[in-house]
Amino acid sequence: MNLDNIQLEDKIGQRFIFGINKENIDVILELVKNVHLGGVILYKKNYKSIDDMINVINRLKEANKDNKIPLFISIDQEGGIVNRLPKEITNIKNIYEISKNKPEMIREYASIMAAVLSNVGVNMNFAPVVDIYNNSKSKALDKRCFYGDVDDITKYAGIYVDEFKKEQIISVIKHYPGHGATKIDSHLFMPYIYNYNEMLNKHMKPFDNLNDVVDAIMVGHIRIRKICSKLPASMNNKFLLEYLINNNGYDGLIISDEINMLKNKPLFRFIYLNKMFKSINDIILVKISSLEEGYKIINKYKDMVMNNEDMALELDEYVSKIVKVKKKYKVNDKLNYNKINIDDINKRIDKINR
Repeated sequence: MNLDNIQLEDKIGQRFIFGINKENIDVILELVKNVHLGGVILYKKNYKSIDDMINVINRLKEANKDNKIPLFISIDQEGGIVNRLPKEITNIKNIYEISKNKPEMIREYASIMAAVLSNVGVNMNFAPVVDIYNNSKSKALDKRCFYGDVDDITKYAGIYVDEFKKEQIISVIKHYPGHGATKIDSHLFMPYIYNYNEMLNKHMKPFDNLNDVVDAIMVGHIRIRKICSKLPASMNNKFLLEYLINNNGYDGLIISDEINMLKNKPLFRFIYLNKMFKSINDIILVKISSLEEGYKIINKYKDMVMNNEDMALELDEYVSKIVKVKKKYKVNDKLNYNKINIDDINKRIDKINR
């Protein structure tokens, strides 16, 4: 796709994935239509059933029909405590329990979720979690990640990602550089990790090992002593360039953790938002609360790009990467009329849960 044929306003929209945690998705539909968002993240409140979920996704795709670039339809579906599927689909056990007690079932586990998400029209999933779980520290993770050491996690995550690739779904591994080194939940406070050697030599290793396997990595709002002690990893360009890109040669998508998590942190309005816009995240993830907030974020970023030639050139690079991944996974806006055999899916889930 030739980016010269795409208007600046449409390029700006590509850098954002927006979502709203409400039953009425009209706000997101308007933003998709008017600012040509790069993608949407779905929340459980957006639908009541599988059929309703398919209908919502079709409405989003229909709203994007005038955009030359198709939508990422994303979701945060891990299973266990983080479950975004309607109630008619039995909730699958958390991945920690499966990888600890029945690791041979990981491929089936991932296959089930990939099949469900593919059939409803999802093409990006913010999973798996490849942080290293530590009972004494990782309270924020609550067994959302794999059981085992670096080698185990690398192996299991590789299997997981492989199953999603079969369904043309992009797996976004998270939370780089590793949330397992802290007990602080970044939804509440910004974690500060003091042991930077442990971070480098342990918690970052699963991400390093999966560098060539995945096409997207989510970066957490985590500060690390001596490495990125002032700005969190999610907006620290020096850190991301040195450790994620230069040291490892990673060339996939970099996606920020949800930026409104930072609203409870000091300096959000004055520093963090601007820093996020200037960060080397290809995509910025945002859970908005209103149409006004959505337009405010887009317009603020647009003003910065319009008045900064370097930012405009960087935007072309981000959009090129986004389009490349969308092509690789055959992302499209074709409407979906699939019917899911819920009984069969639930039987497969029950077998794993037992």
